[in-house]
Amino acid sequence: MAARTRLSVELLAALLEVEARTHATLEDIERADALAERLLVRRGDRLRAAAGLTSAA
Repeated sequence: MAARTRLSVELLAALLEVEARTHATLEDIERADALAERLLVRRGDRLRAAAGLTSAA
């Protein structure tokens, strides 16, 4: 959970920086959190694949 929170915060900051904005909307926060979750799932899948394990998803 802590990793997802940190990644979500980093993604949100990057989004605001790229769009030259200083304030986030609830939609921005939700999107950053969803992206963080997907990225961590994909990373876990890659790590399992590299270790020769199959993904449950």
